[in-house]
Amino acid sequence: MKIHIISLFPSELRDFFCKGLFLKAIKNKHLSVTFHDLREQSHLKNKSVDDYPYGKRRGLILKADIVSKAIRAIDQYQEYPIIYTCPKAPLFTQRRAESLSQEKGMIILSGYYEGVDERLFSIFDIQRMSLGDMVLSSGESPAIIIAEATARLVKGVVGNRDCIVDDSFSSGLLECPHFTAPRQVENIDVPPVLLSGHHQLIQGWERKEALRATLYQKPGLLNELKPKVEDKNLLTSLLKET
Repeated sequence: MKIHIISLFPSELRDFFCKGLFLKAIKNKHLSVTFHDLREQSHLKNKSVDDYPYGKRRGLILKADIVSKAIRAIDQYQEYPIIYTCPKAPLFTQRRAESLSQEKGMIILSGYYEGVDERLFSIFDIQRMSLGDMVLSSGESPAIIIAEATARLVKGVVGNRDCIVDDSFSSGLLECPHFTAPRQVENIDVPPVLLSGHHQLIQGWERKEALRATLYQKPGLLNELKPKVEDKNLLTSLLKET
Protein backbone atom coordinates (compact mmCIF):
# COMPACT_ATOMS: atom_id res chain seq x y z
CA MET A 1 0.00 0.00 0.00
CA LYS A 2 1.19 3.52 -0.81
CA ILE A 3 0.36 6.26 1.68
CA HIS A 4 0.95 9.92 0.79
CA ILE A 5 0.64 12.61 3.47
CA ILE A 6 0.62 16.28 2.48
CA SER A 7 1.82 18.43 5.36
CA LEU A 8 3.65 21.60 6.39
CA PHE A 9 5.88 19.50 8.66
CA PRO A 10 6.82 16.40 6.64
CA SER A 11 10.16 15.68 8.34
CA GLU A 12 8.60 15.74 11.83
CA LEU A 13 5.84 13.36 10.71
CA ARG A 14 8.34 11.08 9.00
CA ASP A 15 10.43 10.76 12.17
CA PHE A 16 7.33 10.02 14.23
CA PHE A 17 5.74 7.47 11.90
CA CYS A 18 8.68 5.60 10.39
CA LYS A 19 9.72 3.47 13.35
CA GLY A 20 9.02 0.05 14.84
CA LEU A 21 6.83 -2.28 12.82
CA PHE A 22 6.05 0.42 10.23
CA LEU A 23 9.74 0.99 9.49
CA LYS A 24 10.18 -2.78 9.18
CA ALA A 25 7.15 -2.99 6.84
CA ILE A 26 8.57 -0.17 4.71
CA LYS A 27 11.96 -1.91 4.47
CA ASN A 28 10.21 -5.16 3.52
CA LYS A 29 8.16 -3.29 0.89
CA HIS A 30 4.79 -4.14 2.41
CA LEU A 31 4.20 -0.44 2.83
CA SER A 32 5.30 2.80 1.16
CA VAL A 33 4.85 6.09 3.02
CA THR A 34 5.77 9.45 1.45
CA PHE A 35 5.53 12.80 3.20
CA HIS A 36 5.04 15.78 0.88
CA ASP A 37 5.96 19.33 1.87
CA LEU A 38 3.08 21.57 0.83
CA ARG A 39 5.39 24.61 0.72
CA GLU A 40 7.34 23.05 -2.15
CA GLN A 41 4.31 23.69 -4.37
CA SER A 42 4.03 27.36 -3.45
CA HIS A 43 4.81 29.84 -6.22
CA LEU A 44 5.02 32.75 -3.77
CA LYS A 45 8.35 34.31 -2.82
CA ASN A 46 8.00 33.54 0.90
CA LYS A 47 6.61 30.03 0.20
CA SER A 48 3.31 30.98 1.84
CA VAL A 49 0.48 28.47 1.38
CA ASP A 50 -2.42 30.29 3.05
CA ASP A 51 -4.36 33.54 2.99
CA TYR A 52 -7.26 35.30 4.69
CA PRO A 53 -10.71 34.14 3.52
CA TYR A 54 -12.84 36.47 1.42
CA GLY A 55 -15.54 38.24 3.44
CA LYS A 56 -13.59 38.43 6.71
CA ARG A 57 -10.04 39.18 7.73
CA ARG A 58 -9.56 36.64 10.47
CA GLY A 59 -8.23 33.12 10.39
CA LEU A 60 -6.31 31.62 7.49
CA ILE A 61 -7.17 28.93 4.95
CA LEU A 62 -4.98 26.82 2.68
CA LYS A 63 -4.97 28.09 -0.89
CA ALA A 64 -6.78 25.94 -3.46
CA ASP A 65 -4.22 26.39 -6.25
CA ILE A 66 -1.29 25.28 -4.07
CA VAL A 67 -3.10 22.29 -2.55
CA SER A 68 -4.36 21.27 -5.99
CA LYS A 69 -0.82 21.36 -7.34
CA ALA A 70 0.43 19.25 -4.39
CA ILE A 71 -2.21 16.58 -5.00
CA ARG A 72 -1.57 16.43 -8.74
CA ALA A 73 2.18 16.15 -8.13
CA ILE A 74 1.56 12.68 -6.64
CA ASP A 75 2.01 9.96 -9.24
CA GLN A 76 -1.31 8.28 -10.14
CA TYR A 77 -3.20 10.45 -7.63
CA GLN A 78 -6.46 9.71 -9.47
CA GLU A 79 -6.30 6.10 -8.30
CA TYR A 80 -6.19 6.92 -4.58
CA PRO A 81 -8.90 8.07 -2.17
CA ILE A 82 -8.10 11.55 -0.87
CA ILE A 83 -8.68 12.08 2.85
CA TYR A 84 -8.96 15.50 4.47
CA THR A 85 -8.69 15.75 8.26
CA CYS A 86 -11.54 17.96 9.39
CA PRO A 87 -13.60 18.29 12.63
CA LYS A 88 -16.88 18.77 10.73
CA ALA A 89 -16.73 15.34 9.13
CA PRO A 90 -17.98 11.79 9.70
CA LEU A 91 -16.12 9.97 12.45
CA PHE A 92 -13.15 7.86 11.38
CA THR A 93 -13.72 4.31 12.63
CA GLN A 94 -12.06 0.90 12.58
CA ARG A 95 -14.48 -0.14 9.82
CA ARG A 96 -13.29 2.81 7.72
CA ALA A 97 -9.67 1.84 8.39
CA GLU A 98 -10.43 -1.73 7.25
CA SER A 99 -11.98 -0.40 4.04
CA LEU A 100 -9.06 1.92 3.31
CA SER A 101 -6.56 -0.87 3.94
CA GLN A 102 -7.96 -2.67 0.87
CA GLU A 103 -7.05 0.26 -1.39
CA LYS A 104 -3.79 0.33 -3.35
CA GLY A 105 -2.98 3.62 -1.64
CA MET A 106 -4.39 6.85 -0.21
CA ILE A 107 -3.60 10.54 0.05
CA ILE A 108 -4.08 12.35 3.37
CA LEU A 109 -4.24 16.15 3.42
CA SER A 110 -3.55 17.66 6.84
CA GLY A 111 -5.91 20.51 7.65
CA TYR A 112 -4.66 23.80 9.15
CA TYR A 113 -5.98 27.03 10.57
CA GLU A 114 -9.58 27.59 9.41
CA GLY A 115 -9.37 24.81 6.82
CA VAL A 116 -8.98 24.76 3.05
CA ASP A 117 -10.54 26.61 0.14
CA GLU A 118 -13.96 25.01 -0.40
CA ARG A 119 -13.43 24.80 -4.16
CA LEU A 120 -11.06 21.87 -3.62
CA PHE A 121 -14.08 19.68 -2.86
CA SER A 122 -15.47 20.46 -6.32
CA ILE A 123 -12.15 19.82 -8.04
CA PHE A 124 -11.37 16.51 -6.30
CA ASP A 125 -13.39 13.71 -4.73
CA ILE A 126 -12.18 14.41 -1.19
CA GLN A 127 -13.47 12.50 1.83
CA ARG A 128 -13.56 14.46 5.07
CA MET A 129 -12.71 12.49 8.22
CA SER A 130 -12.78 13.47 11.89
CA LEU A 131 -11.39 11.92 15.06
CA GLY A 132 -14.10 13.46 17.22
CA ASP A 133 -15.96 16.59 18.24
CA MET A 134 -12.93 18.74 18.97
CA VAL A 135 -10.80 21.35 17.23
CA LEU A 136 -7.01 20.96 16.98
CA SER A 137 -4.46 23.51 15.86
CA SER A 138 -3.50 21.35 12.87
CA GLY A 139 -4.37 18.10 11.15
CA GLU A 140 -1.01 16.33 11.64
CA SER A 141 -2.15 14.22 14.58
CA PRO A 142 -5.34 13.00 12.86
CA ALA A 143 -3.37 12.32 9.66
CA ILE A 144 -0.88 10.12 11.50
CA ILE A 145 -3.65 8.31 13.40
CA ILE A 146 -5.59 7.58 10.19
CA ALA A 147 -2.41 6.38 8.48
CA GLU A 148 -1.41 4.18 11.41
CA ALA A 149 -4.86 2.63 11.95
CA THR A 150 -5.02 1.79 8.24
CA ALA A 151 -1.41 0.68 7.71
CA ARG A 152 -1.39 -1.89 10.51
CA LEU A 153 -4.23 -3.72 8.72
CA VAL A 154 -2.27 -4.06 5.48
CA LYS A 155 -1.12 -7.63 4.89
CA GLY A 156 2.49 -8.13 5.97
CA VAL A 157 2.70 -5.11 8.27
CA VAL A 158 1.78 -7.02 11.45
CA GLY A 159 3.56 -10.37 11.29
CA ASN A 160 1.05 -12.38 13.32
CA ARG A 161 -2.40 -11.58 11.90
CA ASP A 162 -4.02 -13.25 14.92
CA CYS A 163 -2.85 -10.26 16.97
CA ILE A 164 -5.26 -7.92 15.20
CA VAL A 165 -8.30 -10.17 14.70
CA ASP A 166 -9.51 -9.66 18.27
CA ASP A 167 -8.55 -6.00 18.54
CA SER A 168 -11.18 -3.72 20.01
CA PHE A 169 -13.78 -2.85 17.33
CA SER A 170 -12.30 -5.32 14.77
CA SER A 171 -14.22 -8.21 16.35
CA GLY A 172 -17.30 -6.07 17.01
CA LEU A 173 -16.49 -5.97 20.73
CA LEU A 174 -13.98 -4.27 22.97
CA GLU A 175 -10.97 -6.44 23.75
CA CYS A 176 -10.88 -8.45 26.97
CA PRO A 177 -8.43 -7.50 29.78
CA HIS A 178 -4.85 -8.79 29.67
CA PHE A 179 -2.43 -9.79 32.45
CA THR A 180 1.24 -10.72 32.64
CA ALA A 181 3.91 -11.63 35.24
CA PRO A 182 4.12 -11.33 38.17
CA ARG A 183 1.05 -13.31 39.21
CA GLN A 184 0.34 -10.95 42.09
CA VAL A 185 0.73 -7.17 42.24
CA GLU A 186 -0.15 -5.42 45.53
CA ASN A 187 -2.32 -8.38 46.60
CA ILE A 188 -4.21 -8.40 43.28
CA ASP A 189 -4.01 -11.80 41.55
CA VAL A 190 -4.23 -12.78 37.92
CA PRO A 191 -7.65 -14.44 37.31
CA PRO A 192 -7.11 -18.16 38.09
CA VAL A 193 -8.75 -19.32 34.86
CA LEU A 194 -5.88 -17.77 32.86
CA LEU A 195 -3.41 -19.97 34.73
CA SER A 196 -5.44 -23.15 34.28
CA GLY A 197 -4.08 -24.12 30.86
CA HIS A 198 -7.67 -25.08 29.89
CA HIS A 199 -8.04 -23.40 26.49
CA GLN A 200 -11.80 -23.75 26.24
CA LEU A 201 -12.35 -22.21 29.67
CA ILE A 202 -9.92 -19.41 28.84
CA GLN A 203 -11.72 -18.66 25.57
CA GLY A 204 -15.06 -18.58 27.39
CA TRP A 205 -13.63 -16.18 29.99
CA GLU A 206 -12.15 -13.92 27.30
CA ARG A 207 -15.48 -13.79 25.44
CA LYS A 208 -17.41 -12.97 28.61
CA GLU A 209 -14.98 -10.24 29.60
CA ALA A 210 -15.08 -8.76 26.09
CA LEU A 211 -18.86 -8.67 26.32
CA ARG A 212 -18.63 -7.16 29.81
CA ALA A 213 -16.28 -4.39 28.65
CA THR A 214 -18.49 -3.61 25.67
CA LEU A 215 -21.72 -3.68 27.69
CA TYR A 216 -20.47 -1.22 30.30
CA GLN A 217 -18.06 0.95 28.29
CA LYS A 218 -19.42 1.12 24.73
CA PRO A 219 -22.89 -0.50 24.72
CA GLY A 220 -23.70 1.03 21.34
CA LEU A 221 -21.43 -1.56 19.71
CA LEU A 222 -23.86 -4.30 20.75
CA ASN A 223 -26.45 -2.86 18.36
CA GLU A 224 -24.31 -4.07 15.44
CA LEU A 225 -23.34 -7.40 17.00
CA LYS A 226 -24.93 -10.59 15.72
CA PRO A 227 -24.80 -12.53 18.99
CA LYS A 228 -24.60 -16.28 19.15
CA VAL A 229 -26.74 -18.18 21.66
CA GLU A 230 -23.69 -18.34 23.94
CA ASP A 231 -23.30 -14.55 23.75
CA LYS A 232 -26.92 -14.03 24.73
CA ASN A 233 -26.48 -16.34 27.71
CA LEU A 234 -23.31 -14.53 28.77
CA LEU A 235 -24.98 -11.13 28.47
CA THR A 236 -27.91 -12.38 30.54
CA SER A 237 -25.54 -13.60 33.25
CA LEU A 238 -23.68 -10.27 33.22
CA LEU A 239 -26.91 -8.35 33.68
CA LYS A 240 -27.91 -10.64 36.53
CA GLU A 241 -24.58 -9.91 38.23
CA THR A 242 -25.58 -6.29 38.57
